[in-house]
Amino acid sequence: MSEEILLSRGRRTALISLLSILASAACGDGSSPTSTPTPVPAPTPDPTPPAPAPVARLTLSGASMLGTDGSAVTLRGINEGTWGKMRSDDAATIAAQGGNVVRVLIRWWGLYGVTDVESRADAAPGHFKPDHLARFLQEIQWCLNAGLWVVPVVDSNCGQNGLQDASMVQYCDPDGAYPGGRNFWTDLTQRQRFKEAWIYLAGILKDYPKIAFYELLPEPLAGRDASYGGDVSAFYQELMAAIEDIAGDKRTPFLVGPRDAYNINLCDEAYIAASRWANRVVYTGNLFVRTNKTPAENIADLETRLAALVKMKASRNVPVFIQQFGVRTGDDLDEFYLEAGLRRMNAAGIGYTGWQWRQNTSNPGEYAVIVEDSTTGADVVKADVLAVYSKYWKG
Repeated sequence: MSEEILLSRGRRTALISLLSILASAACGDGSSPTSTPTPVPAPTPDPTPPAPAPVARLTLSGASMLGTDGSAVTLRGINEGTWGKMRSDDAATIAAQGGNVVRVLIRWWGLYGVTDVESRADAAPGHFKPDHLARFLQEIQWCLNAGLWVVPVVDSNCGQNGLQDASMVQYCDPDGAYPGGRNFWTDLTQRQRFKEAWIYLAGILKDYPKIAFYELLPEPLAGRDASYGGDVSAFYQELMAAIEDIAGDKRTPFLVGPRDAYNINLCDEAYIAASRWANRVVYTGNLFVRTNKTPAENIADLETRLAALVKMKASRNVPVFIQQFGVRTGDDLDEFYLEAGLRRMNAAGIGYTGWQWRQNTSNPGEYAVIVEDSTTGADVVKADVLAVYSKYWKG
């Protein structure tokens, strides 16, 4: 065989061996430390992450209020009281005593006895003084931290009426331009600002858990006759629609009541028949105990007024709630009337918030569970009054 043929065969053999080595290196058998595994592509992130769970809200079903687990809830608790007096541990104390709800108020446009209570500030965000709004939200958060439901309230002594007394008239209408009272039915500019305030506030609170219902405006149009009933209802529905349509809160129920300062005897007049608001509205009326007659007459009067709300609950198949119940301690030294009212509301299955937890007074004869020592300003807890509340909150 020629030398040329031998050389050609040697080159082919070397080339085949080289190709085999390269192929083996490219494919690998898993045993070589230099082998490179085939990369696994990273998972594609989901472009639409799951939405957060909705915050806890009551669901209204006919005359019932249902909790987040679908079981019936009866709210029993107290009003937080004088503006700015609530303390960080008050809510936990109320919860420990058996309460499950606190009514928390911010005051907007009105004369409130002392300076720096009114929270209205036209040029500020939401028309609230920022420090007042921060305080209001802090008090709400204290209650939520204690596991309580909260009823946020925007109160306005001018907006609800403006005619309470001469001082209020002067404050609300310094120029005397509104002989029928400067309020949300006569001053449409103030009405619009108040609506914007609620839109702003609901835009914040819609993300807070356990907001029981929004109380839009307490005690409208004291002393007005039946011709004003429709005006009050239209006002509430205007605010409700704005909170739904603009603030985007379509879940939180609303608390409304009748004219003549939440006259409980007129509660049925507040009923809203529009289908849009079915299972969205809770109805209320004041139930302060009157003690100016004989005990038998006073109890009969209490029962008559409570019966009006009980009747509305049954006949309209709607939920009801008493946002202010109470009696001055000085008129009820043995808690007879306090216990009588609480017993009857519990028996009727009607929720309530008592008036009130704290009060900036040293007079033990006032409504509050906690007043101030006249010398030191320290807390004076009316233990007997608290014990009666606690008994019926737990009952």
